[in-house]
Amino acid sequence: MEKDRKTAVIVGILFIIGTVSGILAGVVTAPIRAGSTYPLNISANGTQWLIGTLLILLMGLSLAMTPVLLYPIFKKHNQVLAFGSVLFRGVLEQVTQILVVISFFLLLTVSEIYGKTGAADASSFQTLGSMLIAVGHWIPMIGGIVFSVGTMMMFALFYQTRLVPRWLAGWGLIGVALYPIAYIVSMFSPLHLQPEIGSGIGLLLIPTAIQEMVFAVWMIVKGFNRQEIAALSAKKD
Repeated sequence: MEKDRKTAVIVGILFIIGTVSGILAGVVTAPIRAGSTYPLNISANGTQWLIGTLLILLMGLSLAMTPVLLYPIFKKHNQVLAFGSVLFRGVLEQVTQILVVISFFLLLTVSEIYGKTGAADASSFQTLGSMLIAVGHWIPMIGGIVFSVGTMMMFALFYQTRLVPRWLAGWGLIGVALYPIAYIVSMFSPLHLQPEIGSGIGLLLIPTAIQEMVFAVWMIVKGFNRQEIAALSAKKD
């Protein structure tokens, strides 16, 4: 029981670390991305850009660990769903985050090479930078769908096992049912820009964003339902 309590606390903390890291990454890189010469201006603020990029990596790694920590508990109820949540929410989502990080590193490299080459090839570098920016929009849209599948499995398990209140797990299921709609609509939009939370179609992302923070606090303060975790613990692997 003490081990399961620690697991709940760690999961809650990882959720918070992932969310805060993602927000900070956006805040740190926003001034650079708003520049009129973006992405060729990145090298002038290389350290700031690298910090934002590493924050994205931290976000991905921390969130990828949550289904891994929950797997030993969930597999006693439904091994298929437990494995699926690790595959989608852990492995595949982390792959998309790493690809985004690589695109950010490459944008810095393009800017640095441009700075050494001079303005003569500015249009070529701008075209290459624009392609990498597009990659940075397309990959998160795929990641958003992958995230939705993994999260659906995870909160379906929470709902079935009653390890957290069903209103909280149900909120997660409703939110994640809306989540991929924002990304699919964005894919078919004229500019193919990934949705921004709280703006336009990105409003559909808000229920999941709030639910995950409520869930994180619940994990830290309350943890798992003791009766249900005891019942699962009594099951043989």
